Amino acid sequence: MADITPGSDVLVKVTKQPTNEAARKTLIRVLNKDPEINEHTKRQRRARERHNRPHGRGGRTWIIRIPKQEHVRCLPGEQGKVKATVDVIRDLASIQRFVEVSPA
Repeated sequence: MADITPGSDVLVKVTKQPTNEAARKTLIRVLNKDPEINEHTKRQRRARERHNRPHGRGGRTWIIRIPKQEHVRCLPGEQGKVKATVDVIRDLASIQRFVEVSPA
């Protein structure tokens, strides 16, 4: 972790499944910054926006929104390339026992 400088690209690989909910959420947040996964999330968001189902209820329009599905499953072997910003470095330090970080 000490050899990572802010602004560089790093490869984050999941080596062990997180044992607590907070680590799982942190790992999802970090891996969602991968441009490839982020593009998939944007495409899914556009599809969800198209399929909002408005209907009347009590004289008002209600919209049923489709919930987001996570593409990151936090399983061992999953990896992503992210830019090492200060917040990402802090997050990686908190989940270092579940991931392997190497310069990309």
